[in-house]
Amino acid sequence: MAFPFKVAAFDMDGTFLRDDKTFDRDLFSQLLDQMLAQGVHVVVASGDQYECLLKYFPACHEQLTFISENGAHIIDHDTELVVQTMDPAVVDELIPFMVDKMDLVPSLSGHEHGYISPNVSASRLKRLQFYFPNHVFIEDFKQLPADRFYQISFVVEPAKLKMQLQTLRSRFGERLKITPSGNGSVDLTIPGVDKAQALQTMLAKWHLTTDDLVAFGDGGNDVTMLKMARVGWAMQNASAAVKQAADFTADEDNNHDAVLHVLQSYL
Repeated sequence: MAFPFKVAAFDMDGTFLRDDKTFDRDLFSQLLDQMLAQGVHVVVASGDQYECLLKYFPACHEQLTFISENGAHIIDHDTELVVQTMDPAVVDELIPFMVDKMDLVPSLSGHEHGYISPNVSASRLKRLQFYFPNHVFIEDFKQLPADRFYQISFVVEPAKLKMQLQTLRSRFGERLKITPSGNGSVDLTIPGVDKAQALQTMLAKWHLTTDDLVAFGDGGNDVTMLKMARVGWAMQNASAAVKQAADFTADEDNNHDAVLHVLQSYL
């Protein structure tokens, strides 16, 4: 059966991946072969670093398009196309404010490395090392590395989340996009840069339009992508706001390979 779209884009955590970071590799391989044979562009659209995303697709990464860093970094068929990094002046003001005034421990996603603090809980450290496979430890954020940064993230206790978001928005709301990404995690990114903007860039490159796009997501950073697509699918586990932004909600959640089953139904 002919796949009804020219581009299929999916988020990773909470969408394509099960909670244990696995997916049905055999089924994905079959579907990927079928879509590629029909000239479909398959896009991995995530807030994660490109190096982290590569781990999931060791045998086929050169056949995929990666929109990583919530849209700030685009690698198409192993070729780096887009690098959009934060204003260094904003970073220089932001980090001391987060560390000294808000008592937050930032994680920095740089073009060269991920930068993480070793002074966090063991479980948090393990998680950071997973998401930043190419990482450098920073003991003291007063001396920032000579790198360009795609985004800065932090984790806050759920009870404090609303207050911390208000504090950041009142000071940096004009200069940063501040997006809760689930589980008390917050991403600070470049205003105007998101998965939808990155997809627009690629659609233009491929001489396609949003009518050619199907997208899948579960979190706040997927909303613009789901809204722009001709058909946007929310996972069963998505928040109410994400389901509202989507055209359809899958019958299954991420732990039951919902993305793969919807793709399979189209094929």
